[in-house]
Amino acid sequence: MPDDPRPTTTTRPPTKTPTTTTTQPPTQPPTQPPTLFTGARVLIGDASDPIDNAALLVRNGLITAIGPADSVTAPSDAHCVDLRGKTVMPTIVNPHGHIGYLRGADTSSAHYSRENVLDHLRRLAYYGVSVFQSLGTDRDDIEITLRDEQRAGLLQEPGLPLLLTAGNGLIAPTPGSPNGGPYFATDVIREVTTPEEARATVRELAAKKPDAIKFWVDDRWSTKAKFGPDVYTAIIDEAHRLGHTVIAHIFDLEDAKGVVRAGVDGIAHMVREPGPDAELLKLLKDNDVFAFTSMSIQKAVPEGTAWLDDPDVSETVPADALAAIRAQIESIPADKLAEMKESYAVLEAGLRAYVDGGVRIVLSADSGLFVQFFGIAEHRELQAMVQAGMPAQQAIQAATQTPARILGLPDRGTLEPGKRADLLVLDADPLDDIANTRKISAVYLAGKPVDRAALRAAWTADTPA
Repeated sequence: MPDDPRPTTTTRPPTKTPTTTTTQPPTQPPTQPPTLFTGARVLIGDASDPIDNAALLVRNGLITAIGPADSVTAPSDAHCVDLRGKTVMPTIVNPHGHIGYLRGADTSSAHYSRENVLDHLRRLAYYGVSVFQSLGTDRDDIEITLRDEQRAGLLQEPGLPLLLTAGNGLIAPTPGSPNGGPYFATDVIREVTTPEEARATVRELAAKKPDAIKFWVDDRWSTKAKFGPDVYTAIIDEAHRLGHTVIAHIFDLEDAKGVVRAGVDGIAHMVREPGPDAELLKLLKDNDVFAFTSMSIQKAVPEGTAWLDDPDVSETVPADALAAIRAQIESIPADKLAEMKESYAVLEAGLRAYVDGGVRIVLSADSGLFVQFFGIAEHRELQAMVQAGMPAQQAIQAATQTPARILGLPDRGTLEPGKRADLLVLDADPLDDIANTRKISAVYLAGKPVDRAALRAAWTADTPA
C-alpha cells in the first residue's frame, strides 16, 4: 500500500478563459449518414428531468436533435439504433488523475511510457470516460506531446478520450529527502522556494501551454516541507497573468482558506479532518472556487475487499493484481482500519457540508494510483458521492456538465443539440441506483461505438495489465 494513499490533485477554472482550444478535430467524415437512437430514457447531465422514450439524432459526431420520440424527425437515410429499456447519460469527464504510472497493482515511474498512457486512455474509453486531465506528473513531456498530437489530428488512433494535462506541478523542496508530491513522481515535480523562483517556473511551464497550473501545499503529516502564502500567491498571480487556471492540492483547513484567499480557481481534494468550517464554505462559494471530491481512494480500504470481485473490475484487471490489492487491504491492522473508517466518515460529512453550502463540487477520481484503476475509479467515485448523501442527479452533473465547464469544453458534458454525441448507454437507471452507471451496454464517442469487446479481449490476452 502506498506510503501516502491520500489524493494528490489539480484542474482548471470556469471563470477564466482557457489558453488553448481543447476540442478534438472531427472524427467522422462529413458524408456519414445520421444515426437515430430511440427508445431510451435520457439523462441530459444538467440535473433536469429525464426524457423518457427519447429520440436522439446524431450527424457527423454531433447531436442535432433530442427530445421525446414524437418530437424528433429523422432523415430517411438515418441508421436506427433501438435502445428500448436502456438509460443514456453523458460520458464522464474526470479532471483529476495521474496517467501513465499504474500497471496491475503497482504505481511506479518504472511503468511510465507513451504506450502505458495510451493504454490508460483506452481503459477510460472502455468505461465511458471521454475526457481525462492528468494533474502535474507528466514525465519527459509525454502527456504534452500526446495532447498536442491529438488536438492536431495527428494521433492515429480514433476513439480515445480527450487528454488534458497540467504538465509538471510545483512544490516546496524537502531538504534531505524527496518532496511531498505523489510518491511515484517526486522527481518530475518542480521544486521552488521563493516567490521569484515560483514566477520564473510558472513562466517556463506556461510556455508549453498546459491546461492548468497545479501546485501542492501538504506537509504529509509533518514529514515534508511546504511553501507558504508568499510562494503560492506568486504562483497563482503569475499563472493568472498568463491566462491559466490554477489548482491547489491541499490537505489542511487553514491551507485551503489560504489558497482561496490568494485567488486559486480550484482545490484538489476536500479538506480532511476536521473537515470544512463555515468560513471555508463561504470563501469557496463567494469566490466560485470548485472543489474536487477524491473520495473513493479514501474509501477503498475501509469498505473492505468485496468490491474487487465486481464483474466490471475483474473483467479488465488481472487476477494477480486483484490478489495483490486484496492482500494489501487485508494486512491493515484493526486499529488503523478503525481510524481510517472514522476519517472517511469525516470526509462524507464534509461532502454534505460542501453541497449544502452551495460549493461547486466536481467529481475527482484521482485515477492512476493505489486501487484507482482507470475507468473503474470514476464509477466508484460517483457511487461514493451518492452514498455520502449527494443526490444522484447532482452527482451525475458533477461528473459531466460541471467538469466540462471548468475545463473549458463547451461541446461536452451534456446531451444537447450542437454538442458531441458522447454517450454512455446503461442497462439500468442510475437514478434508481447510482451503481447502475457500471452496468454498461455501450459507449459512443463522437457518435461512434467503442469496440469494448476487442479492448477486453486484448487485455485478457496480456498477462501484465
